Amino acid sequence: MKAMRSHPINILENTSRFLILLLLPLLRALIIGRMGFYEWLSGAWFDLLIVALIIALGVYGWYSYTFTINEAGIHIFRGVIVRQSRFLAFGNITAISVESPWYYRPIKAVRLQADTDGGETSQPDFSITVKRELAEMIMEASRTPLIPKSSFFKTYIPRNLYITIFSLLTSNSLTGVLYLWAALSQAEKVFGKPFRNELLNTFTQLAELNSFGLPPVFAIIAYIILGCWLFSFLRNMEQHLRFQTTRYGNALGIQSGLFTIRRYSISVPRINFLTLRQSLFSKLFGITSVFIHCTGYGKKKDELAVLLPSGLNQEIKSNLNLLLPEIPFVKKQIKPKIQNLSRFLIPPLTLCLCVLAAGLLALYFITGFDRPLIFVLVICEIPCLWWLTVKTFAYFHTGIGVSEEAVTIYYTRLYQIISCSIPKDKITKIALQQTLFQIPTKCCDVHIYTWAEGTKRQRVLNMYLPEVLDLLAPEAFFELEKEKEV
Repeated sequence: MKAMRSHPINILENTSRFLILLLLPLLRALIIGRMGFYEWLSGAWFDLLIVALIIALGVYGWYSYTFTINEAGIHIFRGVIVRQSRFLAFGNITAISVESPWYYRPIKAVRLQADTDGGETSQPDFSITVKRELAEMIMEASRTPLIPKSSFFKTYIPRNLYITIFSLLTSNSLTGVLYLWAALSQAEKVFGKPFRNELLNTFTQLAELNSFGLPPVFAIIAYIILGCWLFSFLRNMEQHLRFQTTRYGNALGIQSGLFTIRRYSISVPRINFLTLRQSLFSKLFGITSVFIHCTGYGKKKDELAVLLPSGLNQEIKSNLNLLLPEIPFVKKQIKPKIQNLSRFLIPPLTLCLCVLAAGLLALYFITGFDRPLIFVLVICEIPCLWWLTVKTFAYFHTGIGVSEEAVTIYYTRLYQIISCSIPKDKITKIALQQTLFQIPTKCCDVHIYTWAEGTKRQRVLNMYLPEVLDLLAPEAFFELEKEKEV
């Protein structure tokens, strides 16, 4: 088959890696800035040479990267003088994605990425910008082995209310800070530094006028956190509007996005585990979000590996039975003993008391700042008390269930309440761990390992050791364990 290249826009994408070379003309301009215009113009050839070099490197990167496609997979070639090649078999692809940013649509270009379990954790195995028709052809070719002729479609489309709830639950201020900083940096490039300074000064004045009796510095911090969270929320909404999940044969199709449309094709046999996540609030209202772990899906920093954004528990259960019946959730068969309740409560109680003690000491030794110190103490104590509440609930939530197909574990991680179902053939190792303090009460931590582009570990804390051994002792299960370890 004839070798193909990426979309010509890839030349501009390649040049972005070499923009640092533009510092050389800038330094020259600064050094000879005191000289006249004609002296500067006489050396302009150097600037033009740097620009030409950047363009040449972009063209070389585009020309030297080719690929061919056949029924078995994608053959990738790189280089001109020293030629390198590798083969990506369709049968080994775990997930393939097509991203269509709004600014690429007029030129009919999309970004295509494909991944396998054996690649790098930070980079996709195959990433290229191509024409929309070629991307559709590659995605269709990768799905063909997974879709028998007799298969039919099963589609789930969540309501916008569930998308909003999901965006509320998954937004955080740290992500908002990163996105907002990037937006301000771009605004500074377009409108200049005075625009950014004026924007920040206006925000500071508004925060001081609406401080609600708080010291201005705390009001500014509160508004920054709230604004960054709102920015993150709006970004999550844009990414997950028009969300839909479709099952056909052994392939799972996911599409989402309002301005930047993302489409994924996921191999169901390559899914490593299925996770239900809740916060304490969503648990009280019976709302659940569903995530999957599959190499290549949710790999980017701004992506979440979501299968069902959110929904009522019964609705989520029926849709999971429709979309992924191969990975069932098993009811808890064992759970922690009452004598181990203290092991759930001692860490958050200790943290609460330490924060309180530090606050009281600060009030005793630092005079004249009572109001700000009390404010800081309350702000620091709230997440500690919330963690204590979650860990109290964790005692009732934690447990393990085993069926012929999967192992289901129930645990909490920080403020998240998690239920995870892992197919037995994806488990590489189960390890039991005891500390000196756990031995007297026959308590242990259960570590379950899976592998895909590296090892993934999940922990179930403070389980009763004899019950764990009885539950996981069936001979067939440990035969599978030994085979995976070998």
